[in-house]
Parts: sequence; structure tokens; C-alpha cells
Amino acid sequence: MSSFEGYHPLLTPLFRFDWLTRFNLKNIADLANKDLAATAEWVNTTMHDTMSRSALTWGIERRQTHKLVGWAGFTALDLTTHKGQIRFIGKRLPVTEQQEIVDRLVNFGRDELQLTTLKLTAPERLDDSVLLAAGFTKTTDGPWTWHK
Repeated sequence: MSSFEGYHPLLTPLFRFDWLTRFNLKNIADLANKDLAATAEWVNTTMHDTMSRSALTWGIERRQTHKLVGWAGFTALDLTTHKGQIRFIGKRLPVTEQQEIVDRLVNFGRDELQLTTLKLTAPERLDDSVLLAAGFTKTTDGPWTWHK
């Protein structure tokens, strides 16, 4: 695929992953605890990175309530070497919901992007049990890493 345009929305039983531009800017700013101007600049940069295929970020909302709970995706993508970073930023969710999001991201990275190595950034919103169940490992001094 020449662009990531077809990679939205993605659905799971509980969540809809969609471009950040599909969400209310004020809701993104509130969740990020930033002002509207800084949030707008961040959204524009993030979407530019997505369209240039160097990152892939989605806003994540609960399908039932249409409430934004965070954003997640891949940064530092290198599709040639099949490597990237994965992240989830947002509200602390119950473990079962975290698992649904992390599993969707890992499966997407493996199946659609053919990624073979992922390093987790910003692990503070995710339980260790979720990461272990998704196939991540952690060394004592290194980041959480997933390998195909």
C-alpha cells in the first residue's frame, strides 16, 4: 500500500481506532493536558508523519460511548528493516481493555506492516501482565520488546 490511508477506522469489540483528525480537538487537548494551539500542532505533525509512513497513530474511542480514551500506534517506523516502536498514551484502562488494544496493535504491526521487532515506549499506562500476554519481554535495564 502506498499510503496508510486505508488503515482507518480499525474496530475491536470495544474500541474504534481512527485518525486523530476525526476527534474533537478539545477532547484531545483535555486528555493530553495541553492547550488547543499546542494540541493542534501536535495533531498536524502526527498526521503528517502518518501520511509519510514514518509513524501510524490512531485516536482510540469507546465504541459504545464515543469517548476518547487515548491514542496509540507506531513511531519510528522503518518498514525496510521491519522495526518500529509501539505506544499507548491515555487513560489507565482495566486490564482486559488494555489487552484488547495491545493485542490489536501487535497483530496489526505483524500482519499488516510485517514488523518483526517492536519496542514499547511509554509503558506506564499498561500492566506488565498485558505486555507479557502479548509476547513482550523485558530485560532488567532495557525496554519492553516484542519479536516475531
